[in-house]
Amino acid sequence: MTVVDTDRPKRAHHASAATGTAPKPAPKPADEPVVVGVDLGGTKILAGVIGAKNAILGRSKRPTPAREGADAILKTIVECVDEALEAAQIERGAIAAIGVGSPGPLDSTTGVILYSANLNVKNFALGGGLATEFGRPTAVRNDVWVGGYAEFRLGAGVGKKNILTAFVGTGIGGCLVVDGRVVEGAHGNVGEVGHVVVKAGGPKCGCGSHGCVEVFSSKTAIGRRIQKAIRKGVPTTLAEKLTKKSGKLKSGDLAAAFIAGDHVAIKEVHRAAHYLGLAMGGMVNVFGPELVVLGGGVTEALGAPWIELVHASAKIQILTRDSVNIPFVAAALGDDAGMLGAALVAREIVVK
Repeated sequence: MTVVDTDRPKRAHHASAATGTAPKPAPKPADEPVVVGVDLGGTKILAGVIGAKNAILGRSKRPTPAREGADAILKTIVECVDEALEAAQIERGAIAAIGVGSPGPLDSTTGVILYSANLNVKNFALGGGLATEFGRPTAVRNDVWVGGYAEFRLGAGVGKKNILTAFVGTGIGGCLVVDGRVVEGAHGNVGEVGHVVVKAGGPKCGCGSHGCVEVFSSKTAIGRRIQKAIRKGVPTTLAEKLTKKSGKLKSGDLAAAFIAGDHVAIKEVHRAAHYLGLAMGGMVNVFGPELVVLGGGVTEALGAPWIELVHASAKIQILTRDSVNIPFVAAALGDDAGMLGAALVAREIVVK
């Protein structure tokens, strides 16, 4: 977490300025202080004001100005948080801490994003910038890590002590819980499920390695394969969708084509599930979880058929005789997982 922790916010929330009233003092540390959770992604920023019993008191969503760099991203996050505070009718001074889930790799001790191709930043001191702006302690953690943490505490993993999560979207990331504690590792970047190599010498990944599961099973990878089939003249209902605007594959379009029996969609979904299953099966062998939770846009769109395909592939890899008793289930919190997980981290700053 960042070390910046002042007693007063840098400036009052704009609602205070309009009424002339002074901002409320920060609440004393309590079991459930009001905090802010921010889910920073390559395409969107989601901010929420979180109160007692993890109730979402107000929220805001804005596009991420990823191409514009660090200053624009920080400015947009601040505006997004202020909008969420206004929706919750809470002023800046009433929040106790801020948590952020961000793409990595990052330094979770200092709140610095070391680099991110999706955000066009390098050595971005996001935590320090937010702590200075709002005058509250701020923690920055890996985005998929906080999503998995939320599923563990509030979602599909409630009641379990050992779970493995994987979120499949534009990329793939995950979170590992062992004996009731989230594994952070020496540098806070544990959970890079997408960069488990499942095919030695395979296609090059954005991380620089070859044959990572992300180049086979992410939405980006599935879209790339479908585009290749279209260029070869293979008929698919997705051709029209992928030639419009950005040409990027939407999870909903993929799911619709899959359900409708589109040959290309079926082939690529099966292929992606196979490689993801190989990775998850291997990780089950190493960590022995009670439960595997699958989330992200691809999982949400494809639902049970996708989970069943991934599980079937994983079971081939899993060595334990009790593999049938290790369920693979869908994440429960949807788009709010990252925001809620970041808020949980923020709350822990205050109550420690």
